[in-house]
Amino acid sequence: MGTSLANKLFYLLVFFASLFYFLILGESGLVVRSQMEKSLSELRLDVERLEYENRQLEERQKLLLDDKIALEREARKYYLLSESAHIIKFREPEPRSEIKPVLASRLIALKAGKDLPVPPIQLLRFFYVSFVAFLFIGVFRKLRRKKLEL
Repeated sequence: MGTSLANKLFYLLVFFASLFYFLILGESGLVVRSQMEKSLSELRLDVERLEYENRQLEERQKLLLDDKIALEREARKYYLLSESAHIIKFREPEPRSEIKPVLASRLIALKAGKDLPVPPIQLLRFFYVSFVAFLFIGVFRKLRRKKLEL
């Protein structure tokens, strides 16, 4: 009877561990879903900003296409041009990406208004699988000792 109870306990532990893995750490688990929702909200904000900017530029373009006086006014305003001036355009330098320093301390993330950094999902999965493996080995050895004592 003790052996069947130990087997049931072991299978129940395996079931709950695998259920936790698939619900939290799986490909469609809560961690991945929250990361996707965060990136989706950032993308929606970018889309709204770009749509607003696009509408403003389209309105400005319509004004400049229809009205020659507005076109001349814009040219004089931004380029200080007269009617007989020639425009020479140079290539704009490519923007350099900022190099963010990697800090050893995670205290910056604890400031108000900032989320805690989330480690990559592969790292979480690795630690979870190794923890569960050691837990199963410990339970198996404990149950094996009890079986040998009986």
